[in-house]
Amino acid sequence: MDKLEKWRGYVPDAELETYRKGGFAQRIGMGDRVALLNIDTTYMFVDPSYSMCGRDMSDVTDAIISLTSLFRRLDLPIYYSRRDDRSHPTYRGAWNYKLAEPDAFQYARDPRADQWPEPYAPRPVDRIILKNKPSCFFQTPLDSFLRYDRVDTLVVCGISTSGCVRAGAADAFSHNFRTIVVEEACGDRSPQAHRANLFDLDMKFCDVESLEYVLAQVSQRFER
Repeated sequence: MDKLEKWRGYVPDAELETYRKGGFAQRIGMGDRVALLNIDTTYMFVDPSYSMCGRDMSDVTDAIISLTSLFRRLDLPIYYSRRDDRSHPTYRGAWNYKLAEPDAFQYARDPRADQWPEPYAPRPVDRIILKNKPSCFFQTPLDSFLRYDRVDTLVVCGISTSGCVRAGAADAFSHNFRTIVVEEACGDRSPQAHRANLFDLDMKFCDVESLEYVLAQVSQRFER
């Protein structure tokens, strides 16, 4: 399907035509070596008992479990990102200006907050990137690790679509990785922000694809 047609009804036809005129919304596709990039799906962002989790995320985590299971079965690399230590004001940096309670226990010192639910938690063989700003590429070794692993394509899942997922996906594009964002495997506290950011990423930086499509493509390309 024409990627622009996928968004018809969400974006006015006249606006879609401006993207068509500019030649946007081409499908990037997969390269020779794919990795799964799981962004910030720790308890803080998937468990509604945490104030940073805006809604029930079970639909998102179910999709992530499906992706993770496939990548594990095919022995493809999996990367995880999560927050680094936020216990000191300097480590938090500019978050101190933006958040109402940057020193709250849940946000700054709760050890469970930065752990992953067991069904898709990292194994010893997986790679974990610690970050203190939205993008998992910003001042981290992620790019060099991916180059070492000969990865040219990232399948992205995580939270939140309008924040760390968008920042990571845009930076992946800036580092010249083919980037595929899995629609059902990303979540946001705001459905409106979720949809708007998926549209913008799909037009300019990434492929936004369905879970079904990505599972089929990865299986077809990398099944041994």
